[in-house]
This record gives sequence, C-alpha cells and structure tokens, in this order.
Amino acid sequence: MSTPAEAYAEAAVLGSVLQDPRRALEVRAWLRAEDFADPWRREIYRVLVDGHLYAHPAVLAAAPGQRAQVLGRLVVEDLYVRASADGWQVSDATWRQVADYVAALPLPDNVPNAAHAAHYGRVVAQASLERTVGQRGEFAERAVLAAVLARPEEGERLRGWLRAEDFTDPWMGQMYRALVQDRLYAHPAATVRSSPAERQQVLGRMLYEQFQYKAAEERWTVPHTVWPAVAQQILALTTTHQVPHPEHAAQLGQRVLQTSIQQQVAEGSWRIESTLQAPGAPAAEMEINSMLGTLQRLEDRWEQAVGRGEAVGAALPPQTSPRAEMASTEDAVLGSLMRDPGQMEQVGRWLRAGDFTQPGRAELFTTIRDAVSTRGTIDPALVVWDAHRRGTASPGALPPEQVWAMYQAGRPGVAQGGGRQLVEANIVHHVRSATSAINAAVGDPTAAPGMVIGTARGHLQHASSQAARLTQATWSAARTGPGVR
Repeated sequence: MSTPAEAYAEAAVLGSVLQDPRRALEVRAWLRAEDFADPWRREIYRVLVDGHLYAHPAVLAAAPGQRAQVLGRLVVEDLYVRASADGWQVSDATWRQVADYVAALPLPDNVPNAAHAAHYGRVVAQASLERTVGQRGEFAERAVLAAVLARPEEGERLRGWLRAEDFTDPWMGQMYRALVQDRLYAHPAATVRSSPAERQQVLGRMLYEQFQYKAAEERWTVPHTVWPAVAQQILALTTTHQVPHPEHAAQLGQRVLQTSIQQQVAEGSWRIESTLQAPGAPAAEMEINSMLGTLQRLEDRWEQAVGRGEAVGAALPPQTSPRAEMASTEDAVLGSLMRDPGQMEQVGRWLRAGDFTQPGRAELFTTIRDAVSTRGTIDPALVVWDAHRRGTASPGALPPEQVWAMYQAGRPGVAQGGGRQLVEANIVHHVRSATSAINAAVGDPTAAPGMVIGTARGHLQHASSQAARLTQATWSAARTGPGVR
C-alpha cells in the first residue's frame, strides 16, 4: 500500500515522461518498474520507459502539443498486447479506466513541472527501498540474500563486515554464511553462466545442496519435513523479484548490520545493568570493559561498511544528586579521617571528592586531603577554622560546629570501609546513568549506529573508571580491617 505522497510521485514520474518524453533519459538508468508500488503504474512505466516507447518514431514525428496523446495511446495499446500475451484477466470496464487514467497523467494537476521528473523518481526509489527493507528493517535480511542471488558479484562488497551472526533469522544467517562467507557466490559453476536468470537459478540450487551437505557433516538436528520449506524459501528468493536494485546489496547489508549493532548494544547494556544486583556491583568493571571491546569491534565493522564518519565525543559524566541514605556514612568517613589521618595514605588512592554528595562534604574532604599531603597530619582546629573562614561564601559550606561534631564523633580506622561504601554507591549511580543513556540511544529510531556506539562508549568509559576505583577500594579494605593501618 503506497502513501499519498508516494502515489503522487509515481503518477508525476509517468506524467512527466508522457508530457515531455525526453525526461525518460533522466530516470531510465536508475529507476525500475519494480520500484512502483501500484501494479498498473508499474506496468505503465515498464512499457513507457523500459520498453522505450518514449522514443517511438510516431512520438518523435508528432507535434510537441500532440506527443502526450500519441504516447498515451501507444502505452494503452502495448499494455493490451502484453495482457493478451500473459493471460491477464482484465474486463473492458477496467481497460476504459486505464485508458482514462493514462490520458489524465500528463495534465497539470499531476505534473506541475515535467522538469522535476528526476525529483519525483527519487521519491519513488526511496519509498521502494523502504518497502524492500521494511518499516523496521524486518525484510532487510531476505533482501540481502535475494540481491546476492540476483547479482553474485555483490557478495564481494559484503564480505568482511557483514556476518552470519548479524542475522536474527538463523536460517537466513546460515544461508548468508554459505553464500557469502564461504564464497559460494564466486563458484565457477555459477559465474560461467551468461544469463543472469540462469546464474540465479544455479546459485540457488547450489545453496540448497550446500545446506544439505553442511547439515549432514555438522549433524544438524533438522527434521526431514523442514527441508521442503527450506527449498521453497530459497526458490522464492530466486523466482520472486525481492529486490528492485540488487546493486544496492551493500546498502541493504548496512541495514542488517545496523539492527545487529542496536541489539548487541542493548544486550550489553542489560548485562551491565544486571551486575547491580550484587552489592557493590563487583562484576561491573569486567562487564563494562568487555562491552567497550565489543563496541570497538562493531565500530570497525560499521566503518568498513560505510566509511569513517565523524568522531563522536565522549559523554559528559552524569550529574550526581545528593544521596540521603549515604549521609551518615559520609560524615563517619570524614570524622574518621580527621581522627586518624594516616588512613589517607590508602584511602586517598581511590576515594574522590566526587564520592561525597551531601552539601559541603566534598570541600571538607579536599581540605583534609590537602592538609595531609602538605603537613602529614591534621589539626582539627585548623580544619574548623577553615570551615569558619569559608562561612557562607561557598554554597553549601558546612558550619564550624558541624565540622567539630564530626571530629568528636569520628572513629579511627573506619574510613576505608565507609569509603568503599561511598564508591559502591557511586559506581551504581554511574552504571545506571550509562545504561539509561545507552537504552535511550538504542531506542531512538533516528540514531545512526555511529551515534549509538559513540554514546555507549562515552558513558561506559566514565563508568569504567569508577568501577576500577571500586576494585581498588575492595582490595584495600580486604587488606586493612577496622582499626588497622
């Protein structure tokens, strides 16, 4: 079913050629009859352009104002001859409707400007491509196979970046493996044939035989009742014109790879998210790094398919909102560090100011860390004085009495265990932010694969650095128990 815009474009192409037969030269090399969704418009284009009626001597001899009428009459006559030869069941009333339709095509309502014939043709071709791959790419796998069967040389353009694993239909994937990855398309038995139709039939038969051979050799558990259906499926790919433009096999393959990339990224995001089920997400770093490797391989294959695109920058770190449930842990860590500054030697290697989300805590941690690095110890009075000096000048600054209360409540030796809990909360936040951004990118139908990969990489690289700190914190806490430095 064609859309109104597509139907108008189809009629406009035909009307342009009828109005000005020279316009056929602008579309005949790349627009095919099979690109037309409407059966009658498809056949009209076939006899008008593919059948070269636009260059008929009777048309060329007619006066410019009479050419559309002469050409229209020739189109209807040629259609009638083809209908008789091919056994079309068409009533006299239908023929009158067809004749009236052809006569009306070159009128200004259909063709405001015949010079736009190529533009109308591009609309038709784009709509044809969308029908070929389906609204969501559901027909792209079938179309790739049909294109290679119709034009075996297209297999060479697909090898290296499109793989059987990218096909969601396992049978289609196995067909692709045999046809392209195992180079069946280049077999001499098919390439020596002079007729494209004969090459297509021979290649389809060889594909079925290769399937049966592999099934026996690899001991596939395939019931005998399935094989007739497989043969029928391969036959349908060779006898039905599935792809109007088999020379566009690479473009169709890109659509298959795009779907595969979206699925692999979505599955990787789910695996990373599942690591949060364990306290502290201990497996997050390994899963994130594995996914980063997968993204690099997918990017390499996508660049092979379409060329190197513009680099996508790394995503910004997600904003951290205050975590009320960690407030007491943050105060306990800061109080412990003030009481026992020697812990900073270990804690400072992996704990960051950004792990503190309550107001003023990040600044207090920075003050303590700087005091230890410059003097090797902490004078609580100076820390309180620093808080007093900041006063209300710094947003969210802690009042001196609150800093002093932290110091008095501080317990030596607990900073490492509490700090690890802060890092755990941080990694959970960053992983959730990363997977949420990735899922949004995958779910966006307008997002190109390069953008999906770039978005995933940017967020995961930041989350990976957080996960690495969790590993350090876990190792440090295991070596040093409470009260031990």
